Amino acid sequence: PIFRRNMSNSIETQKKGLSNRQSYLTVTVITGALFAILYSFIYHLQSLNKSPAALAMPDMHMQNMNKYWSFPVLQASGLVGILTAYIAILLGTHQSSKTKKWLGLDYRSIDQFHRHFSIATVVLVAIHAYASLMDAMGDSWKTVFLFNGWANPKTGWPAAVWGYNLGVFGMYAILLLGPTFYFRRKMGVKIWKYIHRFIILFYVASLWHTLILGVEFGYYKWLRPITWLIQIPVLFYLSVRFNELGKKHEAKKTGINYISAKLLQFVFLLGILAILVIVLTGNSDFIKNNFTGL
Repeated sequence: PIFRRNMSNSIETQKKGLSNRQSYLTVTVITGALFAILYSFIYHLQSLNKSPAALAMPDMHMQNMNKYWSFPVLQASGLVGILTAYIAILLGTHQSSKTKKWLGLDYRSIDQFHRHFSIATVVLVAIHAYASLMDAMGDSWKTVFLFNGWANPKTGWPAAVWGYNLGVFGMYAILLLGPTFYFRRKMGVKIWKYIHRFIILFYVASLWHTLILGVEFGYYKWLRPITWLIQIPVLFYLSVRFNELGKKHEAKKTGINYISAKLLQFVFLLGILAILVIVLTGNSDFIKNNFTGL
């Protein structure tokens, strides 16, 4: 019996290890392929002086790829990073046993994909920061790592200061909060779960950072309404999760946990309504990035 039990445990461990490896490889291949495709596309357009950034800043002569080699890396890592963060958060909202499993994945698979897409996001953020540092566009370690490091009133683009600051905040948020997963037992799972919820601040800051500074969102007009609309599933499932948290504390309706859960549920549902109003009224571009195009 002991031998059979040990064999059973060994087989189960192998299955978990294999599944974890498959998840890791799947996420790596998806992320790597998306990055390679976007990088190649942006690099090709920029080398022809036809990329959104090159058209927005003609005086920079960005077709000089020896000088501006890192800009396609910056853009590709940023765009793919937003996508992997989106997927990670969407998967994170499905880690409750009460959540509908429309994804066709069990809890363990969702947890693994969530973790691996989160790791991919951290890596892409690091690449994005390094590429920003090397982009030859006037950035320095101050603009990449310090708040208000970029402040140039001569550009006539004051919103860019907010864009940079949001990017810096998002970078520190994910670099500080992301690795806490590996210290959850020392911290205590309850404390870790509470802290982990604030990772949503990284996503919000990064999304607005992209909408303000991403010249693609001013050039390709269809990007903005799509970006807004795909936030609806995230907001909906976040409201579901906080509704579940509220029910756990329903006995104490005056308690801070119940009130905060219900308040956040209301905020997320209000966010869905705001997005629908923004898109349906044709105001998806209310966040200006100082560039207009197609």
